[in-house]
Amino acid sequence: MTKREWIADGILTLTAMIWGTGFVVMKNTLESIPPAMIIAIRYAAAAALTAVLFRRHLRGIARADVLRGAMVGALLSLAYIVQTIGLSLTTAGKNAFLTTVYVLLVPFGGWLLFGQRPGRRSFLAASLMLLGIGCLSLDGESGGLNRGDLLTLLCGVFYAAHIMAVERCQRRTDAYALIVLQFAFAAVFAAIYSLCFERGMPVRIGADTVGGLLYLIVFSTALAMSLQNIGQSMAPASHAAILLSLESVFGALASCIFLGETVTRTMLLGFAVIFCALMINASAPHADRA
Repeated sequence: MTKREWIADGILTLTAMIWGTGFVVMKNTLESIPPAMIIAIRYAAAAALTAVLFRRHLRGIARADVLRGAMVGALLSLAYIVQTIGLSLTTAGKNAFLTTVYVLLVPFGGWLLFGQRPGRRSFLAASLMLLGIGCLSLDGESGGLNRGDLLTLLCGVFYAAHIMAVERCQRRTDAYALIVLQFAFAAVFAAIYSLCFERGMPVRIGADTVGGLLYLIVFSTALAMSLQNIGQSMAPASHAAILLSLESVFGALASCIFLGETVTRTMLLGFAVIFCALMINASAPHADRA
């Protein structure tokens, strides 16, 4: 691996670690604020923060750049709204692992849309991923595959589309400008959803809620998603998806440590199979995944 590839892998792994711990914070924050409202608040604040940090990159942006930012922001808001609603209906550990279905959808989406046929490892990894999800769905002790789990899988579809869109849009729009634009549009779309569907839902603001929002804004959103965009500018989308999916491991560990969530034997088997699928897919060199 080259120095550039090592740096990209380090950035993307750090992103996954921050996101993984964010599942626990989000789960607690959902007890006080509706899902889409959380998304709107965190992305509006993150857009303002990154606009200040990356203001030089916003000079001279064209209408086409704004449209690309709107498209990426729409996919991002859809992914996070669906995931956050799913998180309110299932455990943080299952939510973290099931979200990683995007790691397999990215290479297959690239095949469908751009003619980039996945290798044999991707097909093997896809089969193992389905087996792992099957273990989770057949686990009677954890309630099987519930509505929250299905919404989490749908989030994986939107997030796969977002990763592919980021890779394509970065070819024509400055990566740092795209960060700010997608944050801003994600906030707008989430706010519209919240006004339409969450009106009248209770909101309780306490010290824990404020602390949780600050973590989500500064670390899970502004820092982690900026790192994601920077890391993706240095590595193929399919390889980035693999490393970002490690958030599932960090998320499951954090949910057990901080939330006291129990993991049954069948769930553990499912997590292990999913993790094996991720590692098999990750073992391919960068060049094979372009």
